[in-house]
Amino acid sequence: MPFMHELIALAFTTIRPFFLSGAAVLTKGDASPVTLADRDAEAAMRRLIEQRYPKHAIVGEEHGVKNGRDYRWVLDPIDGTRAFITNCFLFGTLIALERWERGTYRPVLGAIGHAAVGVAIIGHQRGTTLYANDGSARRVQVRRCERLEDATVLATSHWTLHEQPAANTALIEKIVKRAKLYRTWGDCFGYFALATGTADLMLDPRLGYWDVAAIVPVVEGAGGVVTSWSGGDPLAEPSLIASAGPLHAIALSLLSAKTEYRRPSRQRSAPI
Repeated sequence: MPFMHELIALAFTTIRPFFLSGAAVLTKGDASPVTLADRDAEAAMRRLIEQRYPKHAIVGEEHGVKNGRDYRWVLDPIDGTRAFITNCFLFGTLIALERWERGTYRPVLGAIGHAAVGVAIIGHQRGTTLYANDGSARRVQVRRCERLEDATVLATSHWTLHEQPAANTALIEKIVKRAKLYRTWGDCFGYFALATGTADLMLDPRLGYWDVAAIVPVVEGAGGVVTSWSGGDPLAEPSLIASAGPLHAIALSLLSAKTEYRRPSRQRSAPI
């Protein structure tokens, strides 16, 4: 936990000078944007990890894979680069710590940090806590919502756009039309809102692994439920449906009449 705080602080310090500065934007091979803030923040975090834990593995969106053993750090320095380059405050940093268990890595610690406002939530099996730049900390929890008609539903982008194409667009529309409020306040902020009890359902039909690894312990630590788009393990099928619980079966049944919701049985890690 103390080292996670160091990584968050380092990411914030690296990113802030670039925000609102008109940083140059490059286009990656997958047509997504990237800036020097993304690359410098990840490089800085990788250096700190390698100094402190030289045997740990690292997976980063911008600088690739470093092999290691026992533990692995998963880094997304700026989740929501499109928000970042348009001076929107909803971008964030995703950091996960995974442990090697039974032939695979599983996340045991996750963080969502928002450099623009100086807040972060860190989640693990014992709970999820919100930390602010004034030194305060408080435990956060998802809010209970049992009807879509009462729900705030969030998504990273509108389902008809090319950014996150989904095959079942007509089925997604069924969810949105029944919701009390629908907004594209997405990327990692959508999961921040869910975990802090101000949204009820977050939908992402296609993601990278570095988008998912930190989200799982954050949402589950806050008492929420995360699955892939099909209802399975989001780490094995990088996509996400996240909720406080009661809406999960409703969302999955609307997304596919063939989907039967079963809460994923993942091997839980020992408390940190």
